[in-house]
Amino acid sequence: PRSVYAAIPGRNKYRPSQETPIPRFTLAGDWTSQKFLGSMEGAVLAGKLAAEVVSDRASGNPTKGLKEVQPDVVAAAETFVPKEPPGVKGQGAIAFGGGAVLSKAGMDYLREVDAVQFEEPNEPEDTTSVSREMAGSIA
Repeated sequence: PRSVYAAIPGRNKYRPSQETPIPRFTLAGDWTSQKFLGSMEGAVLAGKLAAEVVSDRASGNPTKGLKEVQPDVVAAAETFVPKEPPGVKGQGAIAFGGGAVLSKAGMDYLREVDAVQFEEPNEPEDTTSVSREMAGSIA
């Protein structure tokens, strides 16, 4: 049906298992290894499989184990060069989607520690009260 995309055969080997090598860290989601792929059914099944991993670990039972990471994925990771995210200015939490609504004192502090956040090539002359409020500039 149209609710699920057509998967290319053999792609499931690239999906991670619910179990990870990190203690007490288990994955769930339609992107993990399970038979329904990118769908709500897949997300539900992945949650069930993740719960089985947690239950097996808690009771001391053996789990299904980790899936092998494909050699071409390892090779690509070794040569990967990260890029700066487009449009991100500065290193503060707000630059990376922290979503904080700051008070005037908070805005002043942010200006001190991460001034690049406030650099605008074409800053509008009139700021609406809504945007001032969102920026925390209304006392």
